[in-house]
Amino acid sequence: MTEFDVDALVAVADAHADRLAALDPLLPPPPPLAPGAGRLITTPDGAAIAWRQDSPAGTAARTWDAAVRHNLEVRLAGHDRATTLGALLDSWFDLLSGAVTPGDPDCAAVVELPSRDTEAVLALLHRGFAPVSTLAIRTAGKPGPPPATGLDIRPATTADLDTLVHLNLEVVHYDAPFGKITPREDTEEALRNQVSFLLTQPGPPVWIAEDAGHPLGYAHVQLHPVSSWTTRYTSAPNPAYLSSLGVTTTHRGAGIGTTLAHHVHTTLDSQGVGVTLLHHALPNPRSTPFWYSHGYRPLWTTWQRRPIRR
Repeated sequence: MTEFDVDALVAVADAHADRLAALDPLLPPPPPLAPGAGRLITTPDGAAIAWRQDSPAGTAARTWDAAVRHNLEVRLAGHDRATTLGALLDSWFDLLSGAVTPGDPDCAAVVELPSRDTEAVLALLHRGFAPVSTLAIRTAGKPGPPPATGLDIRPATTADLDTLVHLNLEVVHYDAPFGKITPREDTEEALRNQVSFLLTQPGPPVWIAEDAGHPLGYAHVQLHPVSSWTTRYTSAPNPAYLSSLGVTTTHRGAGIGTTLAHHVHTTLDSQGVGVTLLHHALPNPRSTPFWYSHGYRPLWTTWQRRPIRR
């Protein structure tokens, strides 16, 4: 297929969309590949758009990702999808070879795939990619473990800002070794700006867990329309996004996170929120079993190669 073979490109995109619809009803229809958004790469049974994404300094996005992120959005058809994806990746790396600095740890190649679309993942593993994070989904009413007793969960206020920033920083530093998060000099400022914005939103979207007045954990949620950016990931309307939940290091494993998650889910369910999404570090030995015990399941997996050239 050439990049000018429109009919073949449409056929690949249609086959890809049909396959994903059968795999997972909570996935959205894939949008058309728009060559104007990046570089179009094609094979006989596949197509992809490659583009570069820079994270601006002073934003939370720069903490959650490499400073420079090269993305590949793929459409896979045919029966040998691992070979197809491998060919797309090889063509992509040919394009990147002169555009990236060998050994640069702040430059990443990123591919997001539906988590149930597993037939092609060997192509990623054989080219040095690792699954670093998952976008997980919970539908309303899913049960979870019972909450702990003796804790108070209350809405956060602007008076809690310093406490919330400190607790968020603990989560950042705990997740950093798993490969996606990068603590930076401006991370604290970026988190302060993010939490300050959330504290102005109705909901309430931020809660504090306390024991005898001592803050031990927090949770914050993006509600529609702030969470509207997540609609590209799911067919469910108006999803909520649980942007962060954390417990202070000295009190992990005591049921505080479970109590916060129970409170968040009970609140969202009572408000008629149909689905909640969240990201978690896939290699994290605590977060992966924790979230799935609360009714979440993988929806999208982020595969990363960082640095791109060694």
